[in-house]
Amino acid sequence: MASIIGIWPRFIEPKMISTTHLTLPLPRLPKGLDGLKILQFSDLHLHRRVSESFLNKLVKKVRKLSPDIICFTGDFLCYGLLDDSQRLQRLLRAFAAPYGCYAILGNHDYQNYVSINDNGDYDLMDLNVSTRRKGWKRLFNSISLTGKINPRVHDIPLNQQLVDLLKERPFELLHNETRCIAIKDCHLNICGLGEYMLGRCNPKEAFREYNTSYPGIILAHNPDSLPSLKEYPGDVVLCGHTHGGQVNLPGLYKKFMLSENQELHRGLHKIHDKWVYVNRGMGGVMQFRWFSMPELLLLTLKRQS
Repeated sequence: MASIIGIWPRFIEPKMISTTHLTLPLPRLPKGLDGLKILQFSDLHLHRRVSESFLNKLVKKVRKLSPDIICFTGDFLCYGLLDDSQRLQRLLRAFAAPYGCYAILGNHDYQNYVSINDNGDYDLMDLNVSTRRKGWKRLFNSISLTGKINPRVHDIPLNQQLVDLLKERPFELLHNETRCIAIKDCHLNICGLGEYMLGRCNPKEAFREYNTSYPGIILAHNPDSLPSLKEYPGDVVLCGHTHGGQVNLPGLYKKFMLSENQELHRGLHKIHDKWVYVNRGMGGVMQFRWFSMPELLLLTLKRQS
């Protein structure tokens, strides 16, 4: 039994991919968008230990689902390091959708890695501390989030190498901006926000080109950005970041998934007048998952009867 417990979360579950099929009825959904399929994946965290077979499995599953739109909700990288650009480029070029592929950045995707320091503030992290040591520290210490951002974080630029790579389509980066895309005889807003932990989530800028005559899908890496969206339009918010708790055991996931809103660690929620889905993501810095299998979401929009 001990060997199974040791092998499953490290070598088996992280290499599996489940697909969540979700149909959401939306008010005012135009007839031309009825049945539109949107695929979301998140938190790739590509590094050299991610196997080629896992990436091939991901591409095959997405192609089989034949989505109309593909959305990636942040964390292409680990620790802001693009150390395998050719492999990431090959992977992204394998995706295609009739109405486009869209992406936002996560807290690992800027020039430097930002996470939570020992005081509970969002801060620049020391990359010399091992992942295993960080994990044990989280397990045996309690940290309360303050929501404060260390001033030095505001100066961290985008990861220009990643931005340049994304310019070579098919994925279009939406960093606090909206695309209103034509679909049949109507339109759909796709709005992408900057990362909350770096103070880059700017709804005022992001919704500047949002057309309120049409429905909208909002991409926000971190679910903690949701309170800032209360006064803005949008029908569905797609998030990542949490990895579904990653070690999804009672009491433990809150140790590994520090969040201002820990109830938003996975799945579907209704917040104010918006549907919110928090995706478990594909990978992680640690290739270790327990009852939080990597996830694809296939969202189908439905006219509300």
